[in-house]
Amino acid sequence: MANGRRAGATDGRRLPGVSVDGRDVLDAIRRIVRVMRLSSRAAEHAVGVSAAQLFVLQTLADAEGMSLNELAERTLTDQSSVSAVVTRLVERGLVRRRRSDADARRLELRLAPTGRAVLRRAPAAPQERLIAALRSMSVAERQLLSSALSRFVAAIGLDGGPPPMMFEDDASAAPRSRPGRRRRRP
Repeated sequence: MANGRRAGATDGRRLPGVSVDGRDVLDAIRRIVRVMRLSSRAAEHAVGVSAAQLFVLQTLADAEGMSLNELAERTLTDQSSVSAVVTRLVERGLVRRRRSDADARRLELRLAPTGRAVLRRAPAAPQERLIAALRSMSVAERQLLSSALSRFVAAIGLDGGPPPMMFEDDASAAPRSRPGRRRRRP
């Protein structure tokens, strides 16, 4: 052990067998996670919904009357994940499900008046920035990014099942407090 370091230990930047700095990769991930976490907190504080719920509300405002599958496609999310978010929004009275006038077999999602009121005072959903950045990339760049991230996720053991919408699982698990009020600690 030289200078108090284990033999074979790295300086925290260079990973054995990796030509790109591992720190650069982790820094990029940290930045993305941070902006999503802060944006989710801002949405929760401002209007009492998670960033995922806000994203769904904003997407519905852009094109009301869409089906759950259409909503999943527009939010670039698995249908089961967006369904869980929609269910919470329906339970809170922010979104309504109704039969289509044109096809009674089709359920359409629409903003309730309370959902529109939330949007009037809500900050922008951070997912829009992520989607805009992805759209600005070439197909080859997106394929490379997707492949690398898929391998990374599999390597850390997080590749099972459809992922929830970003930060929705955190927001739905925690009890909600009203803006401006503090929760009492036991």
